[in-house]
Amino acid sequence: MKIGILTSTISEEDFFPNIKDLKQKIELRGVEVDLFKNGEFNLMISKLGSEIFLNGEPFFPKDYDLVFNRFSVKDKTNADYYIMEEFISSGVNFFNTPLSISKARNKLLTLQILGKMGVDITKSFVIRRNSDLDNVNRYFTYPLIVKNIFGSLGSSTLIVYDFKQLKAIYDYIWNVNRNEVLMIQEFIKTEDNSVSDYRVFVAGGDIISSMKRTNHTDDFRSNYKRGADVEFFDISENEKRICIEIANRFGLKIAGIDFMRSHRGPVVLEVNSNPGLEGIRRASIKGGFDILDRLADYLISEIKS
Repeated sequence: MKIGILTSTISEEDFFPNIKDLKQKIELRGVEVDLFKNGEFNLMISKLGSEIFLNGEPFFPKDYDLVFNRFSVKDKTNADYYIMEEFISSGVNFFNTPLSISKARNKLLTLQILGKMGVDITKSFVIRRNSDLDNVNRYFTYPLIVKNIFGSLGSSTLIVYDFKQLKAIYDYIWNVNRNEVLMIQEFIKTEDNSVSDYRVFVAGGDIISSMKRTNHTDDFRSNYKRGADVEFFDISENEKRICIEIANRFGLKIAGIDFMRSHRGPVVLEVNSNPGLEGIRRASIKGGFDILDRLADYLISEIKS
């Protein structure tokens, strides 16, 4: 058996430690693993079709029983999807797919899908012209969250306390890029008034770990990369059901679902197609296990099934 792991690691840089550790854990289970960086591949296109090359030689994705896609698309134009499409067209078992990634990549589209599912989400408002800013005061109370629909790791997320701040943000952003799409969202307090949320790691329709993230600094964001502390946390059965249903609806075999516990119940914040491993692994080890062992077992089960 042979597994390939496709990453968006820059070709000049080394693979992240957790990816190398995952490779080792899979190999200890008797399965061969190759790690790939997206930029290492060349693509030849002609009237005869398309062909992938690696280090100047033809590359055949079907040589692998499974290709696990740890691909983080940074560009909102989805310019790097071409290599994923080549893997899929080869017929190899490949996930997550570009379609499922694109649904989760766009935060606005994510909320639209979740809303149609009947999942509780943060009330959000999209404005495309200055004359509509006055409507914010009709439908929301401050403070508010302003978010770029393609941001990640808490980037491009701001909190505003009054209309003057809100207008200043829009004036600046639209001066830089008039086509930028921003969301205005209600600010929801957690049930214990902490700066915290929960990340649930779904693999193949099962939850293999979950954690609580709490930021004890003056930052209003609870991302691990923003300094939040993490701890393993076994969520409720209802929360588990919601997260699994969301992953299935988005077509994600691997997903990270973020939600917060509010006074009105769980509120889903985001869906991640390429959930980070560093924070959830640290939390899992605190809980007495290594999530990479469970992830390795799942990937091998995908081949055997």
